[in-house]
Amino acid sequence: MFKKTVVLKRRKMNLPKFDYRNFFFFSLFFCGLILGVLTIKDDNTELNNVLKTFFVNYISRKNAISMLECLLDSSILTLTIPFFTFILGLCAVGGPIIIAIPTFVGIVVGMATGILYSQYTLQGLGYCALVIMPSVAIVIGTLLKCCNESINMSVEIIYMIIGGNRTTRTNELKEYCIKYLVLCVPFILAAVLNTVSFKIFGGLFSFV
Repeated sequence: MFKKTVVLKRRKMNLPKFDYRNFFFFSLFFCGLILGVLTIKDDNTELNNVLKTFFVNYISRKNAISMLECLLDSSILTLTIPFFTFILGLCAVGGPIIIAIPTFVGIVVGMATGILYSQYTLQGLGYCALVIMPSVAIVIGTLLKCCNESINMSVEIIYMIIGGNRTTRTNELKEYCIKYLVLCVPFILAAVLNTVSFKIFGGLFSFV
């Protein structure tokens, strides 16, 4: 009689690698979002009145212009973000400012959400959900990637300046530019989504 021996091999599980840098950038955005909301405390502050007037004028202007002009405005606004991160990535001292950008964007989004809720309650939240947040989600997701690429490029330039072992090659600069050209596509899509959402759902809300 022969005994059968069973050999169990432990299979190594390939778990997805956790991206700590993206988590860090998103945490900065979220902190900025909370800070922006908390900035809007009551209905009678001078800041609230200024923001309300700006928002009403902005909505009135978007209603008065054509869809193509509205798309152009949204595209310029969204593409401003990758423009700054791209330029900062080419600077050796751009790192701290790049890190601050997600927080700044979070503050702006938080203040917009806060002022809409404080002034228009559920109507304001509905406008945020249907018009603002879908395009903001695309912008934030792409912004995290932009910050990653810019930080990497800024580090490369630092190594070049201090004369380390690594040097910034022409190919790396080309790759950096190509990556940003690709990353501009989601920002343009976000502008298109914002324009379409505004033209479809904007008429459901009245802000006076």
